[in-house]
Amino acid sequence: MTHLSPLLIAPCGINCGLCIAYLREKNRCPGCRTEDAGSLNAYCVRCKLRQCEDRTGEYCYECAGYPCTRLKHLDKRYTKYRTSVLDNLCEIRERGVAEFVEQEKVRWTCLECGHILSMHRDRCLHCDRTW
Repeated sequence: MTHLSPLLIAPCGINCGLCIAYLREKNRCPGCRTEDAGSLNAYCVRCKLRQCEDRTGEYCYECAGYPCTRLKHLDKRYTKYRTSVLDNLCEIRERGVAEFVEQEKVRWTCLECGHILSMHRDRCLHCDRTW
């Protein structure tokens, strides 16, 4: 079973621990906060938000330009995955990343087998339960 962690929360608010690239068995992406950029998923390597030089803190909400056009575009794209990066960042800002991760554990745990669900799939990767 994969465990969610504050270290898996990207600067943009995406929970890398819910990504199919992180959850898969082969060629697992370690999450965008890794020190080993060579092991990142190809999409994450090119991510402008991950590499943003304008960000002044750990998360995008700490930037003077928040929310930027790129972040708004990402938020629109991720609604199909039942995730809002803007809502995630708001929760992190208001409650802290540790409490946000605890909420994520409850929200994204399969009720059938107890494994973490992938935001990119509508079925549990372990027991195939639709959610």
